[in-house]
Amino acid sequence: MSTVKVVILAVLAGAAMAAVAAWPGGVPVFWAVALGVPVAALTAVGTRFSGALEPLWTAVPSADSAPAQLRAATLTARLAEAAADPDRFRTRVRPRLRALAAARLRERWPDLSDVDDPRARAALGGHHAVLTGEAMPTPRALADLLDRLEDV
Repeated sequence: MSTVKVVILAVLAGAAMAAVAAWPGGVPVFWAVALGVPVAALTAVGTRFSGALEPLWTAVPSADSAPAQLRAATLTARLAEAAADPDRFRTRVRPRLRALAAARLRERWPDLSDVDDPRARAALGGHHAVLTGEAMPTPRALADLLDRLEDV
């Protein structure tokens, strides 16, 4: 979840707690706000770290498919989730995309350690930036990278 959404939800939860405590609860405003602050903090922490706990509602490929195909199916679902959230792309999609690329390149070079290896950089060419760059790539750049991985 993005930082803006986390802050908005936390402020709304804290304000709701303070309003309920002050108006129907009869608690003085100072104490109502004092009760709302920990509620806002717990809401912020909970919503910030809840992204890893979200269920993945995609079907798992059949058992006879290759590990690379399983990763590709998982990657497709992650891309759909991350289309509007760059933070989710960096934390959930890019590591899986790097693992998929490393698995594919290890078929060619079994001793390859990671996609930062010079052989991987040479094999991927300009598509290596999709795996290492900070900016969220375009759908076309991702499709080009996957096409390149198929050709390797």
